[in-house]
Amino acid sequence: MHKFYLYLLLILMSAAFVSCGKKEDKGTVKTDPNASFSWKENISVKDIPEFPVKGFIDGKEIKFEYVNFEHWRGSNDNVFNFSDKSPKNKCGFIENDNAFHLTRLGSDFKEGEFVKDAFSKNMDGFTGDYHVTVNENMQKQTPPWNFALVITEMDDDFVKGKIAMCFKDEKKSWIAGTFTAVRCNN
Repeated sequence: MHKFYLYLLLILMSAAFVSCGKKEDKGTVKTDPNASFSWKENISVKDIPEFPVKGFIDGKEIKFEYVNFEHWRGSNDNVFNFSDKSPKNKCGFIENDNAFHLTRLGSDFKEGEFVKDAFSKNMDGFTGDYHVTVNENMQKQTPPWNFALVITEMDDDFVKGKIAMCFKDEKKSWIAGTFTAVRCNN
């Protein structure tokens, strides 16, 4: 009988030792930073995912090889380009690519947040579009769009930030994630 109590005591001590330091997790929801993004009619900065930028154009996944930020000195236009191909030179022309574009006409982008939260809203001076290349023919698409952009760092060489942008097209095209863009002064 003593052996029985001794074994029982050892089992209880082992259970207490194993469970020591573990907290019971009641009611908390863990979010995966690599969880996927989904197309949204209304968007905000909190919707921007923390994974590297990815997207879908016309229902097909697009993998970005090159992101740049073009500052046009004459017109003071500024363009973010997210392309599935890289140019031959750092800021060179890209042929036969598929890409998203966010343009601010006649004004600079600065560090901070920019939001056009709904398709129906206008944001003066901003345009959004994408293009696909089919048989070496570029087809530009300009459906209604929304976006949330956060620029976290800008210098003479790079622009860092994160974006979520959705287009109100038949296949619900979108781009979302973090990026580092090569800065190109034209």
